[in-house]
Amino acid sequence: MMHKIYTVKAKSNFILETVFFDGSVREYDVRNLLSLYPRMKALEDWELFSRVRVDTGNYGVSWNDELDLDAETIWEDGVLLSRDRTSVMLQLAANLSEARERAGLTQKQLAERTGIYQADISKIERGLGNPSVAPLRRLAEGLGMELEIEFRGTLSDEQPAREF
Repeated sequence: MMHKIYTVKAKSNFILETVFFDGSVREYDVRNLLSLYPRMKALEDWELFSRVRVDTGNYGVSWNDELDLDAETIWEDGVLLSRDRTSVMLQLAANLSEARERAGLTQKQLAERTGIYQADISKIERGLGNPSVAPLRRLAEGLGMELEIEFRGTLSDEQPAREF
């Protein structure tokens, strides 16, 4: 499985704090790369290091056209800080993206199958969309799948039931 990055933040001491779509928060120490790859020494400049951004597609991070780091390296060599319950939109983003990739479809191909704009599919896969059930059903059908929505557990065992 390819891990996708939702956000990244530069921290002091050349540490990247990365949030993945599955809710995992990992820290990665970039200092390991400074001695291994000469071009990465440029990241010793805090001004440059602090400009880290998530790449298009969410499969890595970059500082500029020449300096980047893939998500799998951060995932495998980073330190797990926490595994938070992700928002519903991030769970949906990860599920749709993985299902589409398993089906061997591009966003454009899925758009053609469903009649949903590719830009809207992209927004959903980035956790930025807020689709209703009807488009989700069309996406599932376009992937040859069924849509399943469920309510699980409770927010808190201590919360009393609401009375109306």
